Amino acid sequence: MEYMLSEQRREEAWEALSDAFVDNDICYERIAAQVSDIDPVQLQKIFFEEVAPYCVPNLMSPIPPIWSGFDKEKLIAGIRSMQEKNKHSVIANLRHKAFVLYLRRHFSTEWHAIRKKMTE
Repeated sequence: MEYMLSEQRREEAWEALSDAFVDNDICYERIAAQVSDIDPVQLQKIFFEEVAPYCVPNLMSPIPPIWSGFDKEKLIAGIRSMQEKNKHSVIANLRHKAFVLYLRRHFSTEWHAIRKKMTE
């Protein structure tokens, strides 16, 4: 059963997990240390359904603009905006769900690296 994260804790998790989508070496140990108190099942959902859909376009760019880390305020505002759009549009929600399926396959290595570091 998922426990409820405070909005602040969820935003902190977003910020930590977003580091998996920068154009630089990824420190999985640091990410795992920042989110190790969150239930892994809930964290996986946050990673693939909230953070990845917003952050992955950075890595799909020919020259990714974000290489040192996402701006916290823009990250939070962007994810919240995405969530609102998905809540109010059936088409946007369906598109989001299809994109999440793609992300679960394409970014499983990153997720497993974080998860592995959480258990070490």
